[in-house]
Amino acid sequence: MENDNDRALAQLQADWPNWEVWIVYRLIGGPAWCARRRDDHKKVLNAGSAAELAEYLEDTVSEAPEGDDR
Repeated sequence: MENDNDRALAQLQADWPNWEVWIVYRLIGGPAWCARRRDDHKKVLNAGSAAELAEYLEDTVSEAPEGDDR
């Protein structure tokens, strides 16, 4: 059965195909939303919500060199 997190995860994965996006379900503190570029696993983004992760991804891409996008 699909829940809101599953739908949000699928949307982020569709919107950001050059990024691996996943959720870490924590016992305390709720889910952690995570992403890293498929071609560079050195930098991982972590957020408290899908919306926050989308903002981090937008910020990261806007700061990247030209042509280095989604």
